[in-house]
Amino acid sequence: MSPTTVKRVATRILEHCQAHKKTTVSIVFHGGEPLLSGVGHLQELVDTIDTAFVGSGIRPSIGIQSNGLLFTEEIGELFLRRRMSIGISIDGPPKVNDVFRVDHRGQPSSKLLERKLELLTSPRYRSSFSGFLSVINVDTDPLEVFRYLDSFGPPAIDFLLPYDNHDRRPRGKEDFNATPYADWLIKVFDDWFDRKLTTSVRTFNNLIRLVLGAPSSVESVGLDPVDLIVVESNGDIEAVDSLKGTYDGATRLGLNVFDHNFDTALEHLAVQNRQNGAAGLCQQCRNCPVVSFCGGGYIPNRYSAERGFDNPSVFCTDLEKLIRHIYGKVVHEIARTKVTV
Repeated sequence: MSPTTVKRVATRILEHCQAHKKTTVSIVFHGGEPLLSGVGHLQELVDTIDTAFVGSGIRPSIGIQSNGLLFTEEIGELFLRRRMSIGISIDGPPKVNDVFRVDHRGQPSSKLLERKLELLTSPRYRSSFSGFLSVINVDTDPLEVFRYLDSFGPPAIDFLLPYDNHDRRPRGKEDFNATPYADWLIKVFDDWFDRKLTTSVRTFNNLIRLVLGAPSSVESVGLDPVDLIVVESNGDIEAVDSLKGTYDGATRLGLNVFDHNFDTALEHLAVQNRQNGAAGLCQQCRNCPVVSFCGGGYIPNRYSAERGFDNPSVFCTDLEKLIRHIYGKVVHEIARTKVTV
């Protein structure tokens, strides 16, 4: 992203915060691989954003999502100076991670990543480490994957369902009613819950929040309105980038930061459809007893060429099974620990 574009993005973000009396805002650099731009460019991005917010009373929270391979002490020092955070994309131990996460020569990346994680999780830089993002591979041992990731002491782990849909079925979901992803996650949940681990697992934490009547803090579960937007490196304002897994052009809104503000993006039909809660879901989802928990599933997973997004998630049966399991376990734990006064 050029300095001119960064300055305009920062100005638009500030305008939006002030117009809506927001006192906090989170900005995440991702890609691609944001560390490819180098520490100099990252410093320029941060300085431009901070300059735009001077005197506003708002200090943006800035984070990066990275594969971690280019992390260095120099970059770590930038994170410390600016109190930035970095999340690492990793799918498990080397034999799992190296299935898909290879370099441009097709070589495994995990040995290098483990060295970078040793640096990142050292006492000097650990405060910048926000956790792991991991895509579920149902061919793996879930406990082996979870315990490997947890061995690094991450503050949080986010297990993601693949961005597949009804036209491109996820592995193991040739039968819509099969539940391999629920079965995988339930094994992790029981281990995490029974051992009372302090590591935050975002899907589990947010489903528990929903069971207890609190709102979800992530867009992939629950019915709360989506409060994020994507700005591409050329300044285009787009819908959430995970929609790129559905069809060509799915994220395009026809807007950019030079000609449009974020309220204009909010008024766009494609964005409004994600603010409507259960009313924006297919009839099957609206009639489902667990819809307030799953929120109809993550939007890319609902897609089919025939019906667009007017479908339940391709992971519908997995989500229902996982939700019912967590609900039952949490309710049982509350009943077991209830104190009579």
